[in-house]
Amino acid sequence: MSDHTTTNPSELGRLVKEYKLSFARVKQLIFLICISAGMASVCWLPAIFESNESLTTRIGISILGLFVASPMIVGIYQLFRLGGVSLSLYENGLIYRRRGRDFMTTWDEIDSYIQESACRITKKNGEVIEFGLSIEGVDEVAQEIQEQTLQRMLPQIKAAILNGSSVLFKGLNPFEKRPAGKTLTNFSFAFSGFSVDAQGITEMDGGNRIAWKDVKEYGISQEKMGRMPVDVFVIRDDKVSFRTRYGLLSNGHILLALCAEMTSLDPKDDG
Repeated sequence: MSDHTTTNPSELGRLVKEYKLSFARVKQLIFLICISAGMASVCWLPAIFESNESLTTRIGISILGLFVASPMIVGIYQLFRLGGVSLSLYENGLIYRRRGRDFMTTWDEIDSYIQESACRITKKNGEVIEFGLSIEGVDEVAQEIQEQTLQRMLPQIKAAILNGSSVLFKGLNPFEKRPAGKTLTNFSFAFSGFSVDAQGITEMDGGNRIAWKDVKEYGISQEKMGRMPVDVFVIRDDKVSFRTRYGLLSNGHILLALCAEMTSLDPKDDG
């Protein structure tokens, strides 16, 4: 879909709440920078001042120090990017500010939303707004985005499906093009998503299909990715089970609501 609309601040309506930069996030980055800098100095100081070591050894230690310092470099970059961060929530949309630039959207302009840690909004014109963990109250903002988009998108998507169209719910797969992509994908529960129509739901990775009338269970299951718990969207019938990382599924909250709608339909009413 392409829709080259632009947002006028006056379209956003009444200001509901302001959210500022998360100091917890700043402290987290500063802690990361300090730890990384301390570890890197253990390598760099001997390389600079230890004259008894050979030049090759000192260069090797310096390179190791640079590798150890990479989290520090990333942390400093992240702190730089957080300059002037804030988010204003309005009754009809939001404005995210970062380093003097405004990213605006009305609720009606949102085409997709991915939760996870990115809080990534994609507008109908292709513009991406991503504020992640950089603001206070990010969970509260995420909940509002979900409620507003669900209210608008669910009736439209359901109507399109019942009129014979299919709708894609794409998954974000960050490891897709890496050499060990399949292994990493399976480990992180990050898959390509689903195609949904009036008769059922199809897994885009494997092509397997579950008919709405055969669904035995669907919902969110908390599972372990290593030691970290993650939310996994699960839907199954008697033969197969589809699973994907809920936080990496575009419009996953809408798919969940759509499952409730479609599995409750009388088979005689689906056309």
